[in-house]
Amino acid sequence: MTRLPLLALLLTAPLALTACADDTPAPVENAVDAPEPLGTAPAVDDQPVEPRMEDGVQVVDIEAGSMGFQPREFTLQAGVPARLVVTRTVEDDCSSQFTIPAYDVDTERLPLGEPVAIEFTPAESGEVEWVCGMDMQRGTIAIVTAAS
Repeated sequence: MTRLPLLALLLTAPLALTACADDTPAPVENAVDAPEPLGTAPAVDDQPVEPRMEDGVQVVDIEAGSMGFQPREFTLQAGVPARLVVTRTVEDDCSSQFTIPAYDVDTERLPLGEPVAIEFTPAESGEVEWVCGMDMQRGTIAIVTAAS
């Protein structure tokens, strides 16, 4: 007869302990390290980027990364040589090529982790589109004339 109460105690003790447990989640010490909910992505600044000037050449750094090509939009001045320095940072076929059809800039192969300089001189003002090798990711170059 003593075994039955002992068995009952062994079976109900874990339940009693569970009922006393605090179900409140522990506070997150560093919210930056907390994983993002599915379906969200970091905000991307969609404002056109202005190039920096290096020895009379307008230079724009472009990353082919997990968010696609960044920046997607930038401004260049007509008649001034331009250099786009594209660096692929992800293993993704779509990000492995870059072309500017309007300026006959052929598809450039982008090796992983190595900057590739694409040089051309924008001719006249307007918007020019660039695309990835699969023609899925696109961006815009706003070509402007110098203010007089």
